[in-house]
Amino acid sequence: METRDHITRGLLEGGAARVVAVTATDVAREAARRHDASGAAAVALARGLTAGLMLATLTKDEERVTLQVLGDGPLGTLTVDATAAGTARAYVKNPAVRLAQPAGGARFEIAPAVGRSGLISVVRDVGLRDNFRGQTSLMTGEIDEDVEHYLNVSEQIESALGCEALLDPAGDVVSAAGLLVQALPGSQAAGQVRAARARLRAGALAGAMAGADDVAKLVAATLGPELGPAQLLDLRPVTFRCPCSRTRAGASLALLGQAEVAQMLVEDGRAEVTCNFCRARYEFSAEDLELIRRELDRSAGLPS
Repeated sequence: METRDHITRGLLEGGAARVVAVTATDVAREAARRHDASGAAAVALARGLTAGLMLATLTKDEERVTLQVLGDGPLGTLTVDATAAGTARAYVKNPAVRLAQPAGGARFEIAPAVGRSGLISVVRDVGLRDNFRGQTSLMTGEIDEDVEHYLNVSEQIESALGCEALLDPAGDVVSAAGLLVQALPGSQAAGQVRAARARLRAGALAGAMAGADDVAKLVAATLGPELGPAQLLDLRPVTFRCPCSRTRAGASLALLGQAEVAQMLVEDGRAEVTCNFCRARYEFSAEDLELIRRELDRSAGLPS
C-alpha cells in the first residue's frame, strides 16, 4: 500500500544528538475519519499519533509503544498504539468535542479539550517478559509538550519534541507531522536540544509543513541553518493499521467468563464487539456464543 507518510531517524552534525521526524497526514486523517473527529479532537489524535510513532523508534528493537493521555478535559482519554515498523492507530473517548479554531494561522490550543491536569503514561513492549512503564503529570495539555516533559523527567533524556496538525476551515486534517531532537548518552548536546526546543515553540515545524513535500525537507526546514544539517540514516513508511480481527473479538468475549456469556445467550441471543481503535464491528450469533460457552466449560472441566 503506497503512503505519503514516512518516519526518519538521523544525527545532528557532530553526532551528539539524534533526530526523529515523521509525516503522518494520511494516518491522522484515517484515524479522524474512523472516529468522525474534527477540530480539537482531530488535532489531539494527530499529535498523539505522531508522538507515539516517534517514541516507538527510539530503540534498536522491534518495539510497540502504548501512549495514553489521561486528562481531566471533556475529550477524555487518548490512547495511541504505535510500532517501530511504522504502524499506528489511536482513539479518543469523546471525539465529538468541539472548540473554535484559532484565527490567523495561530496554533490550535487543545488544552481546554484535553485538560490541564492528569497523566501521560507510556508502556514500551520490546517482546520481553516485562514491559517498561513510566508516567508523568500533564504540564500544558497540548500533548507534544507533555510527551517532551515525560522524556525529560521519566526517561531522563534531554529532549525537544513538537507535533503539529494543520486543519482546513471545516476542521479536517490537512497536514500532520512531528520532530524530536534528543541528546545521546554521554554527549554535550544540551545546547542543541534547547535551540531545537526554541525553534519548535516558535512555530518552525508548522512553517516547514507548509512548504516541505517530504520528511527530509521537513527536517531541514524545521531545524534551520543554526542547528546544522542532519545526517538522515533510515526511512520507513508510516501507515494506519489495526490488527483487530473476529478471532480477537471472540477471545475478548471469552474473557468475560462463563456466567456472562451464558447471560448474553439467555437475554440477547447475540453479541456485538466494536474495536475502540478502528470502529470495526464483529457480530456473534447465538450459535457463536454457544460455541464460546462450551469451550469455556471444557476449559473449566465442566459438562457442556
